[in-house]
Amino acid sequence: MFEDEELKQLRISYIEIGKLVQRYGYGQYNGILNIIMGQVKCIDSKEDKDEKKQYLIESYRRLFVSGRGLSDFIIYDENKEVRKYLNESLYREIKKICEIMKDYI
Repeated sequence: MFEDEELKQLRISYIEIGKLVQRYGYGQYNGILNIIMGQVKCIDSKEDKDEKKQYLIESYRRLFVSGRGLSDFIIYDENKEVRKYLNESLYREIKKICEIMKDYI
């Protein structure tokens, strides 16, 4: 069962990733953005923890499909330092999510 702190961290990380996908995905990653928004709505919902757990696990798996998944998302910026900083921020948030979810997958 997800602990409250885990849900809080998932919510924060999904929001941060969502901001990056929305800004740098150029509309090509709307599917990912919809999944992320669904994750946040699920966490905020009044559903019981078992239903949340099931939804969060299923949609987490959809985030990392090959082709247009979050694992293929890379932020591009002409400024190399900005690009490096943004991608490191993205990967840091993804790592936080993966660390939590590894116990449930």
